[in-house]
Amino acid sequence: MALKRRLEGVVPPGLVEKVPSSFEIMGSRAGAVAIVEIPAELEPYKHEIARAIAAMNKHVKAVLRRLGARSGDYRLYNFEVLIEGPTEVLHKEHGYLIKVDPTKVYFSSRDQTDRLDVASRLGEGERVLYLFAGVAPYAVAMAKLARPRIIVAVELNPWGFKYMVENFKLNKIRNAVAVHGDVAAVAPLLRKKFDRVLMTLPLGAYRYLPLAFDCLEGGGVVHFYHLGREEDPFRDAEEVAKKLCPDCQIVDRRVVRDYAPGVYKVRLDIYKPH
Repeated sequence: MALKRRLEGVVPPGLVEKVPSSFEIMGSRAGAVAIVEIPAELEPYKHEIARAIAAMNKHVKAVLRRLGARSGDYRLYNFEVLIEGPTEVLHKEHGYLIKVDPTKVYFSSRDQTDRLDVASRLGEGERVLYLFAGVAPYAVAMAKLARPRIIVAVELNPWGFKYMVENFKLNKIRNAVAVHGDVAAVAPLLRKKFDRVLMTLPLGAYRYLPLAFDCLEGGGVVHFYHLGREEDPFRDAEEVAKKLCPDCQIVDRRVVRDYAPGVYKVRLDIYKPH
């Protein structure tokens, strides 16, 4: 609402309701980047919207407009630069730091509550495999807030791998291993070595669920992320899980956050018995 109020008198009255009610900020007092979605009807006012966002947040040095859905081999968003500035930022959350450039690798600050929740579920000495890790924010959260024996994080995007390595150094994490590679090639080399597998990619991760289950030694948990419709957000994810592992038990369900109008990002915690 604050952004709408700032733009009253700038955006015509009939269009003020189209002004975004929220936007994402990544970074810290040293510098931040704001990411906003602006509907086509507000195209003539996009720079005014960007300037209003920057005026509301003195640490914001750059404003990006997100265009369309994630795409390409690395599942990235396309951005239009509305206010030019540095896009590499040092993001702070829950006592740890994440270095990231959202134009080069996917990251969402809005998943930080889910990161806390996953970290809280780890038992001491667990071995964790983290697939589609990106800049590895969940690995950092788990290493700093729990006591895993080891975390192996796998990422294909070279920029994601670069920032992952930097984030482990930045947070002085010594029990995490960064692997640059394709999950389809790496996971089969890691069969029966882990107590827990994390699959944070909601777009297509289901194709790798059998590989994830194979990486568990004995009984273990897979955190499986998927997209679901508002009317029944868990239905599709549950159908996939039950089809691929009939003996598995869904031990928890969580709506992580809204993903698009009428669509949620959800998480199933799936226990595979011995």
